[in-house]
Amino acid sequence: MDSSERAKLLSAYQRYLNAFNANDIDVINSCVKFPLAYIGDGEVKILDYFPITPAEMKAAKGWGRSEGFEVDVVAISATKAHLVMRNTRRLRNDGSLIEEATGFYAYTKHDDDWKMFAISDITFPAQG
Repeated sequence: MDSSERAKLLSAYQRYLNAFNANDIDVINSCVKFPLAYIGDGEVKILDYFPITPAEMKAAKGWGRSEGFEVDVVAISATKAHLVMRNTRRLRNDGSLIEEATGFYAYTKHDDDWKMFAISDITFPAQG
């Protein structure tokens, strides 16, 4: 795996994550190569827009912050890459657990940058 391309891919993911946390839809959209495939629970949606507004999602869940990100570049070629984020804990402002999450991201090379073109997530609600 080319270490410079791996670093560029991780940088692209961090740019997306920062924009998500800042609810910056314009930057989120700049991180995506549309159409975007969202692979949900038993369904696939092909979207010309980002499927959620982070602020609305956070408000609906009472989500204050996240911790415990494990990010791994699974594979990377000259034109395509797979990245996995796992064991993320989504917490309320008081620190109590809402859910744990894992995500899969497929990227494509576009103008010497990595752009997300497919995503899938699985969440595990807190027990008790």
